[in-house]
Amino acid sequence: MASSPDGPGSLARFLTRQRPRLTQSLRMTAASLATFLLAESLGLPQAYWAVITALIVTQSSVGGSLKAALDRFLGSVLGACYGGAVAFALPHHGGASTVIALVVAVAPLTVAAAVSAGFRIAPITAIIVLLSTTGSTLGPLAFALDRILEIGLGCVIGLAVSLLVAPARAARAVTGQAASLARLLADQLAALARLDAEETPDVKALPPAVRRSLARLETLAGEAARERRSRLSAAPDPDPLLRTLTRLRHDLVLLRRAIAESDEDVLRVHLAQAWGQAANAAASRLQNVADALAAGHRPTGDGADLAAAVAGYRDAIDGMRRRQVTRTLSTDGVGRIFWLAFTLEQLRRNLDDLAERAADFAGPAGGGEA
Repeated sequence: MASSPDGPGSLARFLTRQRPRLTQSLRMTAASLATFLLAESLGLPQAYWAVITALIVTQSSVGGSLKAALDRFLGSVLGACYGGAVAFALPHHGGASTVIALVVAVAPLTVAAAVSAGFRIAPITAIIVLLSTTGSTLGPLAFALDRILEIGLGCVIGLAVSLLVAPARAARAVTGQAASLARLLADQLAALARLDAEETPDVKALPPAVRRSLARLETLAGEAARERRSRLSAAPDPDPLLRTLTRLRHDLVLLRRAIAESDEDVLRVHLAQAWGQAANAAASRLQNVADALAAGHRPTGDGADLAAAVAGYRDAIDGMRRRQVTRTLSTDGVGRIFWLAFTLEQLRRNLDDLAERAADFAGPAGGGEA
């Protein structure tokens, strides 16, 4: 059967979309192979622990690999040392003695794991040191030392591969994720501008998508900050960008709540045009900043259109007061339309701040390369 003319183009588009996943697969394969060969050449008795560690440590960004390596190594050292000490102090050969040793070894380490996720591997390592048949052959201290060497080797190789094989900086991913979040917020603002009587499924799906996107940005910002502390990146501090987008998301939560609870007739009859212009202007500014973040450029425009639209909403409220429309409203009703004006002004200031944060990441300095 003849292949479709669009076949090569479709394959190229598929490979382009899947490039990050394929690159990560390459890194993990390279890390596991290099670790296995080195562990075999060093004669480590259980090379598979080093290979497993290398796979865990090889994350999608250098900052993620740094965190995984540190957590894995410190947790394994704590678990191996403490488990070996318990095995040495409490000889166990099955039955009640093994139960007692297991409780003494695991209970404190599970508390440490509950306090810090970085120690999650510690109780697992202690159990392996206590119950492994290899441990009983080599002795607890020798087995614990081997375990530390295997984990350490896996951490070193995994981190080295992350740095050398198509390295991906979390700082670069921060701007892409921030752009995605800003676009979601812009879509949400555009939906609010329409004042739909009932939200469509697509509109209802936007707030959960915003929460997930913000959580992903928080993770990437932490990884990027770790790269900065390790002198592996010269990119700007991502925390101000994260804080600004968090404030913008909070602004939209307030706007959405105020619209849901406000008098429908007041918004749709007296303020619909002014509100729609303000919300659409804010959505346009958000989209502009999102495009700048994605491209690594400085945002264009100065937000004058949004400032004018917010002023227009306030003028519409003043018009209602002159026509004495507000006298027919409840105190809560009046409060909500003024609350919308206050939140719009706050949104405008936060958007100006977001444009400044996006400008920080513009140009070569924003690329995240050390």
